[in-house]
Amino acid sequence: MKTVSSQLYEEFLKEKKTNRRFELAGIYIGYGAYVVSLGIVFGLKRENPLFSAMFFLGLFTRVSSLMIGRVFLVPKIFLQLLSPNLTEKEEAWETIQAHKEEMIGRLAGNIFGWNDSSELYGMDRGEMTEFVRKYTLTDWRKIGKIFLMFYIPLFIFVTYLTIYAWFL
Repeated sequence: MKTVSSQLYEEFLKEKKTNRRFELAGIYIGYGAYVVSLGIVFGLKRENPLFSAMFFLGLFTRVSSLMIGRVFLVPKIFLQLLSPNLTEKEEAWETIQAHKEEMIGRLAGNIFGWNDSSELYGMDRGEMTEFVRKYTLTDWRKIGKIFLMFYIPLFIFVTYLTIYAWFL
C-alpha cells in the first residue's frame, strides 16, 4: 500500500514529465512549422501568401512556449502548502522534506535559473509558504488552460490554410 508521501512524490514526477512533454511539443511544433513553411516556399518553389501562415504559427508557438515556463513555475506540491486543509499542508511539507534536493532543486531551477538559490534549502514551512505565495499571485495554470483552448483551434485553422493553399 502506498503512503500519501509516495503518492505526492509520484504526482511531482508526473508533473515534471508533463512539463518536459509540453516543452518538447513547443519546440517541435514551432521549429517544425518553420521548416515546413520555408521548405514549401524555397524548396518546392510554391508561392502563395497562405503559406506564410505556417511560418507565423511557428513564431507564435515559440513565443507561446514562454507560457509553459510560467504554468509549471511552481510545482503543484508547493501549492498544497497554501491549502486551507492542515493535513494537506503537513503531508506536502513532509514529502518536500523527504525529497528536498529534487523538489526544492526543481523550484529553485524554475525560479532562479542558474543563480544562487541556497536560501531556499534553509527555509522553514512558514517562509516557504510565503515564498510560494509570492510567486503564485497570478493563476498561470488557469491562464494556460484558457490559452490552450485558444491555441488548438488556431493550430488546426493554420494547418487547414496550408493544406488549402497547397491545392490552389
